[in-house]
Amino acid sequence: MNLKQLQYFIKLSETEHYRKAAESLYITEPSLNRSIRDLEKELGVHLFEKRGRNIYLTRYGRIFLPYVTKSLSELEHGIDVMRAYTSPDKGRINLGFIYTMGYTVVPEMIMQFKNSPGNSQISFDFRQGTTSDLLAELKEETIDLAFCSSVEDASELTFYPVAEEKLVVIAPKGHPLSNRGSVSIRELEQYPFISFNKESGLYTQIKALFTAAGTYPEVVTHIEEDNAMAGFVAAGYGVAVIPDFYTLQYYDLDRIPIADPMEKRYIYLAVYKQANMLPVVERFRNFVLSRWKRGLI
Repeated sequence: MNLKQLQYFIKLSETEHYRKAAESLYITEPSLNRSIRDLEKELGVHLFEKRGRNIYLTRYGRIFLPYVTKSLSELEHGIDVMRAYTSPDKGRINLGFIYTMGYTVVPEMIMQFKNSPGNSQISFDFRQGTTSDLLAELKEETIDLAFCSSVEDASELTFYPVAEEKLVVIAPKGHPLSNRGSVSIRELEQYPFISFNKESGLYTQIKALFTAAGTYPEVVTHIEEDNAMAGFVAAGYGVAVIPDFYTLQYYDLDRIPIADPMEKRYIYLAVYKQANMLPVVERFRNFVLSRWKRGLI
């Protein structure tokens, strides 16, 4: 069994036609037929059956196909990785980020990076999610880097502070808190409160604010994503504590500063220590950290 036989098998399963498959593979039809017969002989089963002019995968072919597809996909990924190591100015970065980073910070950062000398041939795939989800994908190595909150008990990860977010109280227009210059956390206890869910990196920090104030509001619902939370607040479902992100200005609500002292809220660039960092990923990481140190983020 060789690589070409497996590639021919996949192509034939896609076209279900010897002539079409042979043409797309740039080989003769007899060569394709002979290669498939040799593969079937080695496996001891028929992978295809003929019905009229077309051919179809047999039961054994359908069982075999996902294994071959996955194997060739992994091989192609390995080839891409090897090429990336020899081409530090080319490649693809899988970048994850929490929802609030997607409005202006990440898009602007990506464009600044791509417009810098030598980076035009580096591309990105993006993944949004909660801190919990992103860190799980980071450790599974399905993403290369993540912009998210930091978490405790994560010695296998490195967290670099790269941005600061300010927390505010949001309330619907006309709410008793709307015209206040600031509001204390304790004052929120008398109003229905909308909380982030426990998978969000903000959940722990906001809970700590209420604990420090010695107050525990009535949580009417838990929400994962910031825009959804803003929508529920604007509709009058409750009040919330949320990062003061760009698109809040377009909702029918008011943003009120928090009077209580609190720790600064940082966004971090998270890196999985055990990952083999590709040169293009290292290049982007260094770009981000350099801009943070110079106060440009």
